Amino acid sequence: MEKKRVSVQIEGRNYVVITTEHRAYVHEVADEVIDSIRRAAQTGRNLDTRDCAVLAALDFCDDRNKAERKNKEVVEKADQIIRQSAELGRQCSDYKAKLAAAINENTNLTKRVKALEDQLRILLKENEALKKNADSKPLENQKKFEKAIRDKKTEKMMGYVPMRQYSLFEDDNSGQGGKNTDGKN
Repeated sequence: MEKKRVSVQIEGRNYVVITTEHRAYVHEVADEVIDSIRRAAQTGRNLDTRDCAVLAALDFCDDRNKAERKNKEVVEKADQIIRQSAELGRQCSDYKAKLAAAINENTNLTKRVKALEDQLRILLKENEALKKNADSKPLENQKKFEKAIRDKKTEKMMGYVPMRQYSLFEDDNSGQGGKNTDGKN
């Protein structure tokens, strides 16, 4: 930007300010200085213009120092917020990764549950078929069992003695001189 000369009048004296700022801005600053000098003059003490200007300068320096301190605090808070934001961003990324893993696991478990439900349906159908088949067989099995018990009782009552028949022509290692032909040992 180009520097320019701006003339202002403060308390009856002319001052030339060399600046890159707009003329209107320089006049606003001069008006603030004039207001500050007049406030210092209204304190009720007998102060000359120079003393009022010094008091105004002190006020401006105090305001600037407070503003710088506040600015420093704001910058520190902003830095802290930035650090916290970065940490939250990292945590958010971690949670996103965990969420994606949980979604994948949920999808796999859902597929597994569906496969198990399909397998259960098949087993239930097989179980029903076996029940129907078993419902007709117990009577047959029961009858066979009861007949076998009756036969055993009849054999006992008649004094049944199992008989074995051996052949003289076939030799076995048992030393009995023949082979059992009834199929029982």
